[in-house]
Order: sequence, then structure tokens, then C-alpha cells
Amino acid sequence: MHIIPTDTQLFSELYDDHPQAIVWMQPIWDEGKNRIIDFHYKYANEEALKYMNISREQMPELTVFNSYTLNDELRKKIFEEMLNVHSTGIKSETSIFNPVLNKYARVLRSRLRDGILTIIQDFTKEHNVIVQLEEKTKQLEEQTSLLNNILENSSNGISVSQVFRDADGKVVDALTTMANDAAVNYIGLPREIYLTKRATELEPQIMDSPYYQQCIKTLETGEPFLTQYFVNASRRWLELTVSRLDYDHLIQIFTDVTPIKEAQLEIEQTVMALQRSNMYLQDFAHVASHDLKEPLRKILTFTERLKVSLGNNINDKEKHYFERIQDSSQRMLQLIDDILEFSHVGEGSPEYDHMDLNQQVNIVLSDLELAIEEKQAKVIIETPLPSIRGNFRQFQQMLQNILGNSLKYSKKNVPPVIKIRSETITGKEAGVQVSSDHINKTFHLIEISDNGIGFEQQYAGKIFDMLKRLHQKTEYSGTGIGLSIARKVIENHQGYIWAYGQPGVGASFKIMLPAE
Repeated sequence: MHIIPTDTQLFSELYDDHPQAIVWMQPIWDEGKNRIIDFHYKYANEEALKYMNISREQMPELTVFNSYTLNDELRKKIFEEMLNVHSTGIKSETSIFNPVLNKYARVLRSRLRDGILTIIQDFTKEHNVIVQLEEKTKQLEEQTSLLNNILENSSNGISVSQVFRDADGKVVDALTTMANDAAVNYIGLPREIYLTKRATELEPQIMDSPYYQQCIKTLETGEPFLTQYFVNASRRWLELTVSRLDYDHLIQIFTDVTPIKEAQLEIEQTVMALQRSNMYLQDFAHVASHDLKEPLRKILTFTERLKVSLGNNINDKEKHYFERIQDSSQRMLQLIDDILEFSHVGEGSPEYDHMDLNQQVNIVLSDLELAIEEKQAKVIIETPLPSIRGNFRQFQQMLQNILGNSLKYSKKNVPPVIKIRSETITGKEAGVQVSSDHINKTFHLIEISDNGIGFEQQYAGKIFDMLKRLHQKTEYSGTGIGLSIARKVIENHQGYIWAYGQPGVGASFKIMLPAE
């Protein structure tokens, strides 16, 4: 007896081992209205079960409209497609995304017997790859667009150069292969020349230049370099950063620094002029020291000889004239010596070493011993003084000028009392304006105060000016240079000096020096 297999048995024999998901579904009819209202799953191979994520036991009750692996929108779409294929017999091929399964598939439907045969090709992995490629392509396009915008809108010149090598691999020439508008503008050449002419054609001597040697080093080591370059064509100074792209390509990023460079060159010329001027001033000081002092000595000598020669033949008035000549000549000698000393202090000194200010003060007091005895002065060192790094000679001169001032400007018939003390403070605590990098720096504050004639506080800044005197030379001797020298010494040591005064009470000098 020949047994005719059922449809499902036939499909099983044909499609169970098929690598693609295959489903056969039969229509469900509304007999009263003679129309199809759903499709019933009658057969599904193993691949189809895997794709739909169902078991074979679940399949007998499964239809399009009660499938939990489909959402409402997809149920309606699949039903309409199957209904159209069933009624027309025309095959359909569509691509769908199942949000419930999160899968993409190509679906081929055809009418077979009284049902619909569906072949499902899962291309979720392929779709994800395509999406990733599309995303990367989009990112690449965005990056390309961004790069183009940077190149077009950048105020910096950007160019890429390709080098050419001989048979031994030695670089013999180069060509600019890409340049933005700013680069073309800065270089000052037409684009068609800039991007077609080789480096040796544009600048025949370039291969012998330091710039070329730096480029070769960057190609070999990968280390970028920064340089400034004058372009004859555009008459511009450019600041270039040159980096290696690969073995044969360099990228140059350059900025027009012409105004800055011209200002720098002008400053350098001014500095050179000032240096020459300082040399002339120093030469003048030496000339003044040697050539001017000699005539003054002769004036003093011959005045004294003339005075002795005349003996008692001169009256009091003539004698007064002789004394005036001698006093003026002595003051002139002292002024010349002070100007020479000031010029030496202005030169600074590289010979800085550690020194104990207590020892420095004792040396100065020893030098001023006669003046201290004559004035019956007292010098009181209230606190130990610090050790600092500085120039012995300059500090000795500075201390002698300040202590000498306190002795010189003492009150008549009142023994001078000079007090010296020290403490440690920060720049912020100084009470005077300091540079921004000194605000939190630690300093030694040294105060030298006296009980002398003092001065009006409004003149506190002027007393440090060269040749500035607050008192008539008939009252107090001196040239007005001593405190100028003191200020210069402190400035040479990156410190600060200022003064406080009160007429009839005294003066106080404060010196602030960096602590080590």
C-alpha cells in the first residue's frame, strides 16, 4: 500500500536540514465572510525555530496575530504581505527589522499549495557591520569636513611637503603638496607656483641652510622643531613648527610674527645702543676720575702755594676767597669720586658669595670709628643679622653710605643713636609694592633707624635720586650720591629699599633682601 505523505512530512523531508530559516503557513478562513483572517504556522525547520526564538511545542498554536515574537505593527505588515502573495500568487521579497527579537532579515514569500512558504535570511550581523561601516564613514566624513574647515579658516599657515631622495636615500629636494590659504598668503607666491615648483627652484640655496638641516634631523628622528624664518617673497617673519608625518613627508604650521619680530629687533638694537651708551658713560666716569681730578689737584696745590706765598699780605676777605676756592675744589673731587663709585655699582658684580651681615656691619663701624667718636654716637644691633648671598664690596659701600648718613644728619648737641634690627617676612607683608612673583617669597627685612634731623615723608622717594639733596651744602657736606648707590646695590641683589622720616625725630631705612 502506497502512503502519501502529509504536507508537513514532505516539508520536513525537504527543509529540515536547510541552512536557512523556512516556514510554511496556512491561511485561517472566516467561513461566513469567505476571507482570510490569519495565518497559522504549520511547519518550521530548526533554523526557523532558532530565528523566532520558539520551541517546536509552542508552534502548533502560533499564528501571525498571536505571535509574541512580533509587535502589532509588524504583525499587520506581515499579514498584509502574506495575504497579497496568497491572493495574487506573486512572490515578494522584503527586508524587515524585528524589534522584539532585535534582528534584521531578508524575507522571500511565495504561495505553495494552499499556504505561504517563507524563507528567512538572518542578516543581523551583516547589518551591524554595515551600520558600523556607515558610522565610521560618517565619522570620517565629519573629521574630513572638520579638517577642511580648520585648513580653510585657520589663521595659521598649514602646509605639507614631500621630500625627494636619490638612489642612496639622501634627500635632494622637496615639494609643497598641500597648503591652505593662509600658507599661500604668508609665503607670498601664487598657489600654482607654490604647489608646483620644488624647493630648490624657489630658493636655490635652501639645501645648504640651517633650516634644511633641521628638516633632515626631524625626518630622521621624528623630533619636531620650532624656528623663525624670513620670507623674501612676502617680506614676512614666520614662526614655523615642523613635524614629521612619515619618512617622506613633513607638516609645517607657521604664524606671521612680523610685528613681534620687528619689535624684538628694535628692542635688541635699543639694548645695543644702551650698552654702547653705558660703555661711553663708564668711559666718561673713568676719564672724569683721572683727567678731571688732576686739574683740580693742581688748583688746590697752586691755591695753597699762592696762599702761603702771600702770607700776611692777604686780608680777611681775600683769605675767605681762597677758602671758598679750596672748598669748592674739594667738593668737586668728592663728586668725581662718588660718580665713579656709582658707575661701578651700576655694572653689578658676578662675584656673589655667602656673607654674614653682622661681620659687614662691624667692618663698616670700624671704618666709621672716628666719626662715631666725634659724634659720641651709639650703634645698637638689636637682633642678629642674617647671612645672605651677595657682593662684599657693594654691601660694604651700601652700609657705609646709610650709616654715614645717620651720623652726618644728626642733631646738633644730641649724640646720635643708631639702631639696627632684622626679621623675616614675606613680600605680601612688606607694606610696599613688590613684583607678583615676590608676593609669597620670603625676605630678610633689615631696618636702620636713627634719632637725627629726619625729613618730610613726601621726600622719601627723592632722597634716593642721584645728586638730590634735601639740605643746603652749607649745612651738611656731601654730593647726594650716597643713597643712590645704596638703592643700586639693593636692586643688584633683587631687593627693595625705602625710607620713613619725621622732621626733628629721625629717619628709618628699610632694606628687604631675598632669603636663601
